[in-house]
Order: sequence, then C-alpha cells, then structure tokens
Amino acid sequence: MPAIVRSAALACLIVVGLRAGAHEDVIQLIGSMAAALTAVNVPEFMDAFDKNMPDYGKLQSDVTGLVNQADVGSSIEPISDEGDDTKRSVDLDWYLEVRSLVQDGPILHRRQTVHCELRKEKKKWKIVSLKPLDFFAPADK
Repeated sequence: MPAIVRSAALACLIVVGLRAGAHEDVIQLIGSMAAALTAVNVPEFMDAFDKNMPDYGKLQSDVTGLVNQADVGSSIEPISDEGDDTKRSVDLDWYLEVRSLVQDGPILHRRQTVHCELRKEKKKWKIVSLKPLDFFAPADK
C-alpha cells in the first residue's frame, strides 16, 4: 500500500511539474516576442505564431509597419494562464510605448488586455489566435 501512495504522489508531482513547465515555456515565448519588438526583429516576433493563424499576414504587415516607424518598448504582465501541456489560454496586460522615429515625433502609449490561444506543435508553443489583432497596428492606422 505505501508503494501505491508513493506512486500516486510521484505522479501528482510530475503533473504539477509539467504544468509549471508549460506555464514557464509560454511566459518565455511572450518575453521573446517583447524582446523581438524592441530589437526590430519581425521574423523572431512572428516565429511565435502558427503561420495558419487567421490574419497572420495582416499581423506580420502591421508589426513590420509599427517597428519601421517607431521604437517600440513593451511591458507584459500575465493576468491568467489556463490549460494543459498541449493547449493554453493566456490573458496578458500588455503595455506598448511607441516612440516615433521622427525627431520630436509623438510618443504613443497603448495598454490593453491581449488574449492568446496557444497550441504545442512539435515541442514548440505557437500562438494560434491573438486578440485584439490591431494592438500591433502601425501608429498611423
């Protein structure tokens, strides 16, 4: 009987560890997206997304326009993170500071709850849905 209890306890610890790992992986992915925006690295930012995501091309175009016209800084705080080892639903309090590249140009501040649906594909997390998509639109849109 004690062996069964130990096995059950070990199984619980493994499941908790997997969930913590999934959360940490997703947070790391979101952090890499913020760093890519700051580094003006659109391919790295877009690598977080499933290429089959609805409006993938629009998002890529908007992010390209945004970083071509401004320096972008991000601050992201997770609000919620639910799911399992293959899919996650995440709400993020995302703050963007969009500083125009034009001398004495405007500085825009955007803050919004961004909702992401993620799926694990070939051992990598990919965003399959992001709302609102226009959060990353260029400042002139």
